[in-house]
Amino acid sequence: MNVILILIDSCNRHYLSAYGCRTVSTPNIGELADRGVTFTNHFIGSAPCMPARREMMTGRREFLYRGWGHIEPFDAPVARECARAGAVTQMVTDHYHYWENGAHGYIEHFNGCEMIRGHENDYWKTEKQPNEPDWVAAIDKHRPGWGSRYYRNVAHFSGEQDFFSPRVFRAAAEWLEANRNQEKFFLQIESFDAHEPFHVPEPYRSMYTDDLNPAYTCWPPYQNAEQRKAFLSRTSLAELAFIRAQYQGKLTMVDSALGQVWAVMDKYRLWDNTMVILTSDHGHELAEAIHDLGEITPDGRDPTGRIPFGKQHPHYLSHANIPLLVWHPDLANGGLRSDAITCTVDLYATILDALGASDVNPVHSRSILPVLAGKSPGRDFAYWGTFGEGICCTDGEYVLSQGARKGGQLYWYSAIMSGSSPDAVAGKFIKGVDCPVWRIPRAADFEFPSILYRRDAPLFGETNIIAQNPHVAARLRTRLRDQLDNEGCPPEQYDRLEL
Repeated sequence: MNVILILIDSCNRHYLSAYGCRTVSTPNIGELADRGVTFTNHFIGSAPCMPARREMMTGRREFLYRGWGHIEPFDAPVARECARAGAVTQMVTDHYHYWENGAHGYIEHFNGCEMIRGHENDYWKTEKQPNEPDWVAAIDKHRPGWGSRYYRNVAHFSGEQDFFSPRVFRAAAEWLEANRNQEKFFLQIESFDAHEPFHVPEPYRSMYTDDLNPAYTCWPPYQNAEQRKAFLSRTSLAELAFIRAQYQGKLTMVDSALGQVWAVMDKYRLWDNTMVILTSDHGHELAEAIHDLGEITPDGRDPTGRIPFGKQHPHYLSHANIPLLVWHPDLANGGLRSDAITCTVDLYATILDALGASDVNPVHSRSILPVLAGKSPGRDFAYWGTFGEGICCTDGEYVLSQGARKGGQLYWYSAIMSGSSPDAVAGKFIKGVDCPVWRIPRAADFEFPSILYRRDAPLFGETNIIAQNPHVAARLRTRLRDQLDNEGCPPEQYDRLEL
């Protein structure tokens, strides 16, 4: 058995035909849904990008212990374990965070890695570009210098074939064709698209809009609160619609590029001996809930309390309930749908299980192969969050976004200290890890109220019902505490999260 993992960054499932969207064209993702199994209750774990990848590549929960960073020395990276099980392993990606300082250890264990350069803030091209187009200035207006830096990387692009996702999937298809006769392989394909900047060529730029005002940005700010609030105070509903249209165009471009891999799969009948998993790390809010700019609160949130752009707490399902589509020639076929609860961390055990690496400790991960085989109902509870913020959970009926208390104790746990921390203490603080790690104090300055809503509430129309249903919130908190106890959650988190 071979395994192909396809990770499409920032992929909103509500824009996929596989999940019912009829306005955005994604036929190749739809083809996988028609072949295999579409999971409806798949959730993120640790957000955003690199925390999600550590979960899926090591099987270890992250956000309650630390945030964005490297693989730990005590981790068992999936590529290394697949290779030990006899698989040839390959990564093809434009996700430049893998080769940034502070995020090492993810790609080094693959037998091969092809890196497509230049996306977002990748430190690649240095020559200044004269005569920058209007869209660069539109980015720089709210993200000073970001547009110019990105443009240095893409100024030489002449057409769709030069953009990132077409190059990623072309390289993956070429590797697949050249290595199709390997006894066993694990191919991880990562497209940083549909991540911002939402910069796309024609025909995708005008595919979902006729309003191509050059003053509109394709890269709205959200990480910096002041930049975000400044943008929201100056934007228009028309500009917000343009941003969504550019995202949708990028998603269609990704889907079109994916067809190159399907062509090789079809040509050599690789569907017969290859498991295919397609998913994302998280979705991306695109101001869908804003119908009146006057509804935006002073802190730059929409009427439901979500930040209009990005993927931050309270982590509504619009970006936390992500796509998962699986093809397995023996277990997952026929265009079925599964309501089993799964989460990002489960990809680790699933890949190892499929490739016969059964002797590896899955840590917090659970293989979904028993679910596909009808031998297990899967999880009955899932939780997710971001380091230092709140925590969210669901039992499949309700969703609780548990807030946090400002000023509570917060520690970062890692075997590697990047920088100086005179208050750090070393010890064996992580359950199941038989080596000392640093316990490094961090500022606990996040504060947010708790939110409860029904799992089946309409996207962008959720209503906080926690005041009317305190017993439901209490039940979910009890379930959450039980699971955190079982997994060895750091004790100080219970107080900060008011659990």
